[in-house]
Amino acid sequence: MFLISYSYSQNIGIDYNSTGAGKNITATFSKEIKRSELGLGLGFNINSIKQTDDQSNIFYKRLYATKPIHYLNINIFYNRRVFANLQHIEPFVFYDLQMKYSTTRSSMFMPYAFDSTIVSNSPDDKVLYRNYIRNYGPFYWIENAIGIGFKVNIYDKLDLQQKIGFGGYFI
Repeated sequence: MFLISYSYSQNIGIDYNSTGAGKNITATFSKEIKRSELGLGLGFNINSIKQTDDQSNIFYKRLYATKPIHYLNINIFYNRRVFANLQHIEPFVFYDLQMKYSTTRSSMFMPYAFDSTIVSNSPDDKVLYRNYIRNYGPFYWIENAIGIGFKVNIYDKLDLQQKIGFGGYFI
């Protein structure tokens, strides 16, 4: 996640997020108040035809926009700095909320016939599979995450920020 920050405690950033729903790019605006940072962002969900697994998941990493409204991602976040006396690195704890309205796309391989022309001792070798691609939804997605992160100044007003945490999502 890259963050471009400006003076007067206002930050404008471009974030790349990989969540339980999928991936998105979000433009954020945040305001720093003492050791806290509160932000709001508007983003774009990224469709992916490739699935990272063959577990027949219907929702995990399966967000797939089919209409323009499905590409919209809203992000609200809160960061609280810890160990504020460090000089070149700013560690923090965070809460992140993302909201979306989109469909899912899932690819499943399921048996549909037997091929009796195959010579084999195992009946499993004769099973023919078909790839079924299905879209479900659209659904409202609400994702919550908490965790830790850090911000490092790279050059003048350019910062690199990294977050890692855990959370859940409601569909």
